[in-house]
Amino acid sequence: MRFRQHQGAAQTRTIQLMLWFGVLVVALTLAINLLLALVYKLVVPTGFGFPNLFFETNTAVVLLFVVGGAIVETQRLRAGGGARVAHWLGGVEVTDPDDALERRLLNVVDEMAIASAQPVPRVFVMRREDAINGFVAGWSADDLALTVTRGALERLNRAELQGLVAHEFGHIKEDDLPLSMRMLALVWGLSLIHGYGQTLMRPNQDGQVNPLAWLVGLVLTAAGWLGWLAGRILQAAISRQREFLADASAIQFTRTSDGLGNVLRKIWHDQKLLAGRMQHPAAEMVAAMLLHEPGQTHLLACHPRLSERIRRVCGTVLPPLPARLLREPVSEPRRPRATTAPEGALAAVNDGGLTWVSAGATTSATPASVQHDLIQAHSEGWSARLHADREALARLQRLQGPTEQRLLLLALMMDPANGAERRWWDVRSQELTHGARILDDVQALLPQHRMPEFERLTAQLAGAPIAQRRQVVHDARELLRADGRISPRDRLWWLTLRHRLNAQPGGAPLILPLTHHHEDISDLPEAERAYVAALSAYLARFIPMPERADGVHPASQVWYDQVMQRCGEDMADTVMPQPPDADGLVHALSAVQELGWVLRAILVKSWVEEAFNHSPQGLLSDETADALRMCACLLDTPLPPMLEAHYRATR
Repeated sequence: MRFRQHQGAAQTRTIQLMLWFGVLVVALTLAINLLLALVYKLVVPTGFGFPNLFFETNTAVVLLFVVGGAIVETQRLRAGGGARVAHWLGGVEVTDPDDALERRLLNVVDEMAIASAQPVPRVFVMRREDAINGFVAGWSADDLALTVTRGALERLNRAELQGLVAHEFGHIKEDDLPLSMRMLALVWGLSLIHGYGQTLMRPNQDGQVNPLAWLVGLVLTAAGWLGWLAGRILQAAISRQREFLADASAIQFTRTSDGLGNVLRKIWHDQKLLAGRMQHPAAEMVAAMLLHEPGQTHLLACHPRLSERIRRVCGTVLPPLPARLLREPVSEPRRPRATTAPEGALAAVNDGGLTWVSAGATTSATPASVQHDLIQAHSEGWSARLHADREALARLQRLQGPTEQRLLLLALMMDPANGAERRWWDVRSQELTHGARILDDVQALLPQHRMPEFERLTAQLAGAPIAQRRQVVHDARELLRADGRISPRDRLWWLTLRHRLNAQPGGAPLILPLTHHHEDISDLPEAERAYVAALSAYLARFIPMPERADGVHPASQVWYDQVMQRCGEDMADTVMPQPPDADGLVHALSAVQELGWVLRAILVKSWVEEAFNHSPQGLLSDETADALRMCACLLDTPLPPMLEAHYRATR
C-alpha cells in the first residue's frame, strides 16, 4: 500500500469511528433521558408533565460529560503522546539499563525498527506486571512509546520477544496508532459518567459513606453503565480486525511464525490457569492497545479469540504452552552510551552522579575517601535491597488464586537452606507457570517481612473452604518432612499454621481460657509452672546468645533461668529440662493456652524482654523474633512493643 493509500484508509477509519461515536452519544442521551423521566414519574407520580427544560438540561449534562471529557482527554494525549499512556500504565523508560533482559528488549526494538523500516520508539517496561503483554502508543513518529510487561521479559525467549515487538511495529506500520489514541479519548468520555458515579459511592479514608453522595453515585453509575458498555462495544468493533493485520505484519518482519505463535500460546496457557492478568486499574481502559486482553467475554473483547489468532498464525490450532521463567542467563550487548570518557580518564561515582577524573588522581586517594566510597557502596546496596523487597512484596500481595496462595504460603514456611525442601517445592510449583517467580520473590523479601506476610496470607485462608485448608495443611506437612525429619523450627511453623487456619471468623481464639485468680506469673501453681517451663525450654533453643566466660551455663539456659525466675521458681539448683518432644510440646502448649489472657500476655512479654536483654548488642536475630512471634500467636496474645518494633524497622 502506498503513502496516499495509507492516508486515505486512515481518514476513512477515523470518519467511521467518529460516526459510530456520534451514534453512541445519541443513543446514550436518549437512554439517560428515558431513565430520568421514569425516575421522575416514580418520585412525583401526581405531577403533570415534566419541569421546564428537563430534557434539555439532561442532554446538556450528558454532552458536557461525554463530548467535553473526550475533547479534554484528546488534548492531554496530544500533549503527552505515547509516553503519557506508558506512564499512565506504570511504565518506566529504559535507555541504558544494567538489567540484561531490558538490554535485550532495546536490541530487539532496534532490530524490528530496521526490519519494518519504522522509527525507533521510546521503550518502557511495566515492572510491576507479571502478565505477558505489551502495547505501542503515540500520534506520530515523534512521540511513539513501546511498552512491555516485566513478565514478557522474564518468560519469553528472544525469538518470542521479537514476535511480540514485531506485532506492535505492525500497528505502527499500518498507521493504527492515531486511531487508537482517538478511540482511547472517546471511550474515556463515554465512561466518564460511570466512573464518576463509582467514585461517589466509595467510602472515604475513614471507611464511612455519605448516604446522599452514595445515592447520587448510584444513579450516575446506573446511567453511566450504558456509556461504559457503549465504549466497550466501540473498542471491540474497531479493534478486532486490526489485530489480524498486525499479526500478519509480525510474521513478515520476523520471517517466522514460531515467535508470535508461541507468545499467543503462552498467553492462552495463562488464561486457562486464571493467571497472567494485568493488575493496573487503567489496563481495562487501554484494552484495545494491548497485545491481548484476558478475561473478557467475546462480545466485549477487543481482540479475536486466541485460538483463532493461533490458527491464522501457525496454520493450525496448537495447544497452550507453559510460560515458565527463563533459567538460562541472558547476555546482551549494551546500546552505545550517549557520553564517552575523556582520553586518559577514569569513572568515579560521587553524590552528583557519574564524573570523570584524571587517572593520576587515583593514586593520592586518602583513607577517608576510601571509607566514604565503601559507605556509599553499602548504602547503595541497601537501597537496592529495599527496592527489591518492595517490588517482591507488591507482586506477592497481588496473588489471589488458590494455587498461588498455597505455593506462597509453602515458600514462606520453607527453609531456604534445606535442599530437600527446595526440591520438593520445585516439583509442586510446576503446576503454576510463574511458580518459580513466587519463590524468587519470597527469597527477595527482607527477613522481617516473611512472618507478617505469612500472617496476612493465613488470615485470608482461614475463611477458605475446609477442603482448601486441608490441602494447605497436607502440603505443609509434606514440605516440612521432605528431608526425613521435623526440626524444632518446622514444628513451630506447623503448629502456628494449624492454629491460624483453624481460627474463627473475626480472629476469636478457639480455646476459651479459664479464669484464674493469679495476678502475675510469679504466683503460678507448681503444675502450671511446669508447663511454662517445658514450653520455655523448647523456645530456648531459638535464643542465640554468646557463651558465658565462666562456662557454667549453656547459652540457652541463661535466658531460661531469667524467665523462670520471673515465674517464681528458685533456680539455685535447677537445671533446664530437656526440650519436650512433639507430644510434650502440644500438651504444654494446650495447658499454657488455658491461662488467663493477662498471664499469657505477661509471659510473652517476659520471653521477649529477656531475649532482648541477652542478645548480642540488644538486637534480636530474625529466627529468634519469628519464634517469639509464633509463640505469641499460639497463645492468642498481642505482640509486645519491643518485638513489634523489630518488624517495623524497615517498613
